[in-house]
Amino acid sequence: MSALEITAEPHVGEVVMQATDLTVEVSTERGWVTIVDSVDLTVNRNEVVGLVGESGSGKTLTSLSVMGLLPKNARISRGSVDLMGQRISDMGERKLADVRGAKAAMIFQEPRRCLNPAFTVGDQVAESLRRHRGWSRKRAMQHTIELFKLVEIPQAEHRVKQYPHEFSGGMCQRVMLAMAIACDPMLLIADEPTTALDVTVQRQVLELIRRLQAELGLGVLLITHDLGVVAEMCDRVSVMYAGQVVEEAPADELFHNPQNPYTSALLQSMLEPSRRGEPLGFIPGLVPAPHEFPATCRFQDRCRHAVEETCRQTIPLTSVAPGHLSRCARAAELDLPGVRA
Repeated sequence: MSALEITAEPHVGEVVMQATDLTVEVSTERGWVTIVDSVDLTVNRNEVVGLVGESGSGKTLTSLSVMGLLPKNARISRGSVDLMGQRISDMGERKLADVRGAKAAMIFQEPRRCLNPAFTVGDQVAESLRRHRGWSRKRAMQHTIELFKLVEIPQAEHRVKQYPHEFSGGMCQRVMLAMAIACDPMLLIADEPTTALDVTVQRQVLELIRRLQAELGLGVLLITHDLGVVAEMCDRVSVMYAGQVVEEAPADELFHNPQNPYTSALLQSMLEPSRRGEPLGFIPGLVPAPHEFPATCRFQDRCRHAVEETCRQTIPLTSVAPGHLSRCARAAELDLPGVRA
């Protein structure tokens, strides 16, 4: 299957996570600086939502806010995060610990670093079951073996007794997936889950996430910079730039009919077989530093479609079609290229 084939069909389900006007600040030598600015993000049951953007766009900080895992020098200064109707952005650490793993779980890039080298992988997965369900060690370990089989770790009875250093990167990510789904959460956040994995293992991990999502009815928030992965995996996509969501749409609509110059520029920088022999697109310049975010359109200095009198103003995120939002003052008049059908 081509990486650009968009096969996911939209699903409609109950809302499992909703971030509203989410604004996150980080303490720096310049004072409190806004990194994530007024982000609205929803994940429904039975769907995969992609969160896309260049490094430094605020994707990971947004996901850490959802999990209540912000570093000590960061804070939610405005807005809220609701998980299955519970306002988790107002919870203390003790209540958040009850929610993590039980209702929402997260897997990270470089999974080996997330596993404790001093304990067997089986004990680390079983610990979640003992913590949230109060199971005995024996019962938790028996269920862990079943989880290892579910995530396609061979010889599960033997592998639960091994340590992280005895696993490859891809197998460590499968262990993290087993840990994430152990207590039947409704939300799975995957932050660059295929980083540092070879291409074959990447595909296996992504196919496993998609299968688990379909079988367990999960809502998945997939954070990535790889648009090929987004095209193959996601039902809906939110594109972030300089701390803001600049476009949101169903995946096929976003790829074939982008309504924001930044999204279109990202798509033109993809390796696409139909453009063989043509120059590879690129976006000039750099993402502005957070303390230099303009109050006007944040992409204007890198945008070939920027017009002085139109774009040097605050640009809201507005509806351009049913289910399709864009933060661009010229969206209605531009015919932006996407991925060729």
